[in-house]
Amino acid sequence: MCGTGSDTINATFIYPPAPVLPTLLYLCPGGNQDTLIAGPNSANYYYQWAGGETTNSIIVNQPGSYFVQIYNQCGSLNSYCNVSNLFPPFVQLGADDTIFCGNSQEIFVNTFIPTCPDCLYLWQDGSSFPFNTLSQEGANWVIISNECGTASDTMNINILPYPFYVFGNDTTICNDQKLTYNLSLEDGDFLWQDGSTDSTYTIDTTGIYYVTQHNFCASLTDTIKVKKLTLQLYLGITDTLLCRGEKLLLDVTQPEGVYQWNTGSTDSNIEINTEGKYSVTVSNYCGILEDEVQVYYQNCDACLHIPTAFSPNQDGHNDRYRILHDCILTNFELHIFNRWGQEVFSSVNPDLPWDGKFQGVDQPIDVYVYELNYSKSDLVNTISEYLKGNITLVR
Repeated sequence: MCGTGSDTINATFIYPPAPVLPTLLYLCPGGNQDTLIAGPNSANYYYQWAGGETTNSIIVNQPGSYFVQIYNQCGSLNSYCNVSNLFPPFVQLGADDTIFCGNSQEIFVNTFIPTCPDCLYLWQDGSSFPFNTLSQEGANWVIISNECGTASDTMNINILPYPFYVFGNDTTICNDQKLTYNLSLEDGDFLWQDGSTDSTYTIDTTGIYYVTQHNFCASLTDTIKVKKLTLQLYLGITDTLLCRGEKLLLDVTQPEGVYQWNTGSTDSNIEINTEGKYSVTVSNYCGILEDEVQVYYQNCDACLHIPTAFSPNQDGHNDRYRILHDCILTNFELHIFNRWGQEVFSSVNPDLPWDGKFQGVDQPIDVYVYELNYSKSDLVNTISEYLKGNITLVR
């Protein structure tokens, strides 16, 4: 009730000095400098550097050991800092371009820099170790960094295949068959037995063939023996007509052939001297073929024999009248007439004889007239002829 009183006191808390200098400091080359701060810039703190400075901080631009004494009314301490030069990192993985042979090869690379304990490492695969095993085709790189700079290097890896065997076993090819090889070898070249250097090569004849493949990884030669066989069966003729006494050689020789004729022969050729059908089967590695031919024979001098008389007396001798032929007849018309011009027999079949009768009645002994139209063939040309003559019927 008598009034109000107040008072104020200002209190300042002072802590004993605490070490704040880093124990290690790096300087980068090229005039780099840094500031060492020993504590707060306050009237309650006192500093004494080894170089004589009394400020709370100094600028350093040379490597060395720096010492400062810090004190106040609460206590004192000494602090040290070692300043060293730090250089930007340097890295070299090796050859810029490296060739691996096959897919199982790899290379171990160690990029650790002993003088750069604070360096950071980063590889293309995300690894952060200073070492790595490289096996991936393409660009393999590393980046190394510290506070003074960054360095990087790249190794390009090219994985090459080894040359490979291109041929299989020795083989046989048939007729128009061919063997074509299309080779592919990365960064490789080829040399064939005939000097060709093409990657494509065609084989179509008998022989020994080889190719040498070469690239950085190896050189390899492969060899194949090829046999060329043919199987083409043709007897050389179609159905044919020969003269009596002529011979014909049928030859179907084939490489490594096996033969079977319908005559029973197993030779590659047979000689023909009789009329008939001749067939053959030929086989070899390339397959089986068959062919046949019909062979005819005729009397090339006179293929018709026309009798001038016959005696139909049933004695078993010369009882029938027939025109004999030894050729291929494509047309035949025979007409026989008696002396009065009456036709007593006709036939279009050369093998059909006249028995000396007309309408079942024996005809008398007499001279009869025949007329013959016929055509003969040699399988290429046809010749027609008209003949007329006499026939004597006797008993």
